Amino acid sequence: MTTNADCVKTADVLSLESIRSTLIRQEETIIFALIERAQFRHNALVYKKAGFGELGTPLGSKESNEELSFLEYMLIGTEALHSRVRRYTSPEEHSFFPHRLSLDEQRNLPDLEYPEILSADAAQVNFNQILLKKYQEDIVPMLTAQGDDEQHGSCTLCDIAALQALSRRVHYGKFVAESKYRSNPEEYQRLVDANDADGVMKLLTNSAVEKMVLRRARLKAATYGRDPLLSASLEMEEISSESTAIVAAAAASAVVAAIEATGGEKKQGKVDPMVIESIYKDLIIPLTKDIEVAYLFRRCGKDPPDDFAPDRMSVDAKTKGLTASVEV
Repeated sequence: MTTNADCVKTADVLSLESIRSTLIRQEETIIFALIERAQFRHNALVYKKAGFGELGTPLGSKESNEELSFLEYMLIGTEALHSRVRRYTSPEEHSFFPHRLSLDEQRNLPDLEYPEILSADAAQVNFNQILLKKYQEDIVPMLTAQGDDEQHGSCTLCDIAALQALSRRVHYGKFVAESKYRSNPEEYQRLVDANDADGVMKLLTNSAVEKMVLRRARLKAATYGRDPLLSASLEMEEISSESTAIVAAAAASAVVAAIEATGGEKKQGKVDPMVIESIYKDLIIPLTKDIEVAYLFRRCGKDPPDDFAPDRMSVDAKTKGLTASVEV
């Protein structure tokens, strides 16, 4: 029988104390999603507007005359379905196409009571527009082999899983920013009042944490991207204890993965760990930081500068950018 002690409240899940473990846990979701996408070729046709002709209105979404790619068509339909089970009522989740969703329609589940952690206008900070662009133009070509394997439906489903995981990760920057603001509200307010976005960025930067995130992402990619027993030197049938054999094989694989992650062995896994590290370094971390800056400006009562608009990344908008990092 379920007791009160077995239940977890939404307020506990979204408390500031849970942010650190949540961000680390999301690394597994992202890396596995990217590994899944890497098994298919680029399949550029799924990202081309009207690449499959006129697809009509995605099921459950608002009608529109806009021309869609196959990925956009599938993503809008997925979001329309998920919106009916209150996905986008959560402050953790952000739609890529909110203008195509009927969020006011009756949902299939009752509303949840979320703790008021973020500022009232936090929902206005949605950087999925630039995330979708960078994913299609930069991430997919880095992950995949060139060409087309005709697995358009399968690779698009992998795209959607990866995009949703990436979106949740980068927008968690709002929770990180709120935590940092509460630790030093006067200084953040002073910098925002002076329109000093660079100063806010510097105050957010933690180079030591950034390096740790990158090392962890590279090691996890090396570990998850290979068959666990591929490099194990011990054969399971030669060991009397099956549990001992599994532990020994896993340990051997982990050692090989660590060597590979540090550049001591040529890549043999499903994805190059350096590619995953690059995605974190060049997209996830700086985009998270942009979201933090944009949120903090709104938190302090001002619109963010143009360089921190949701259709761009500040490192692209500036000729000289700051090294970004993220709190975990």
